[in-house]
Amino acid sequence: MRPSAVPIAVPREGDRLLFVRFSSLGDVLLALRKAKALKTRFPRLLLTWLTQVEYEGILRMQPYIDDVLPWDIQKGRFTVFPLIGRIRRARFQFLYSVHANDRSALISAFSGIPTRVGFHKNLGFAYDYTPAFAGQAWGISESTEEGGVLFVSQEKKEKLREILMGKTPPYLFCAIGASKRFKRWPSNCWSAFLEEAAGLGFTPVLVGNGREEERLAAEIASSRSFEGMDLVGKLSLEEVCALASVSELAIGGDTGPIHLARMTGIPCIGLFAVEDPARYGHRGENVFPLFSERPYRVYPEKEPSQAPLASIPPERAIRLLKTLVGR
Repeated sequence: MRPSAVPIAVPREGDRLLFVRFSSLGDVLLALRKAKALKTRFPRLLLTWLTQVEYEGILRMQPYIDDVLPWDIQKGRFTVFPLIGRIRRARFQFLYSVHANDRSALISAFSGIPTRVGFHKNLGFAYDYTPAFAGQAWGISESTEEGGVLFVSQEKKEKLREILMGKTPPYLFCAIGASKRFKRWPSNCWSAFLEEAAGLGFTPVLVGNGREEERLAAEIASSRSFEGMDLVGKLSLEEVCALASVSELAIGGDTGPIHLARMTGIPCIGLFAVEDPARYGHRGENVFPLFSERPYRVYPEKEPSQAPLASIPPERAIRLLKTLVGR
């Protein structure tokens, strides 16, 4: 990195900036505040977001993102080289990375972009300035409030209501899965909770993605009877956003859809196996956590065999749900 004594260039009208955060869903959502802060400070800056192709739609919905550069990482690691070629041909003036892994550093180092902001603990040469230095030099004020960061159009909401046709509100947004098994609430807990929630007048709507979560949804639906809707694997990310925005409350573990629901502003019951959810981005006045009996200080690198969230009984979640309804 350049010495901090070297002045950083200041974006001018019409300059193009490549904003880098390509995975995962939760981290992409958490980076929205930074992108919005950049556009608020430099409204004439043209901001293009580099992301995995599956997040393209949700990013294109945001009014402060001018363009999206999708990257299909699933096609193989060597796709990074044609991607770098596309970036070099685009002739960006600035790169701003909030992705601190090896691939993002490689992209930055060979991008040909004159001013590169980012961080990597071992590959610092890939960047000219840290985000902290750039933020201070540019006078960027990043709000701690996330309301208004995730935009969902009225058109998307109306299309989502068509999918929910025949199911009456209020809707309960249920993010049943998570990237790792030990972050998931067992199916029997979900079934007991949702039966009680339906008795309180809610229509539970199950969301998630992937075969494991589809199997979990089937287990939940088969063990108890309640009026709800299983939309696991059936919605695009844009539609999941719209569902959260028309729901009354949300419940789920440490997973991207709960980040998403939280950022729409609805109350979210969080089921956590870690003692400080804010460390992983779950913060705000609309987050109401329930903790496992012996939560981790930080998540273990190796997935444990036990299911810590099984220690959160459905009755605790129902009591919290009733409290939130009472508010």
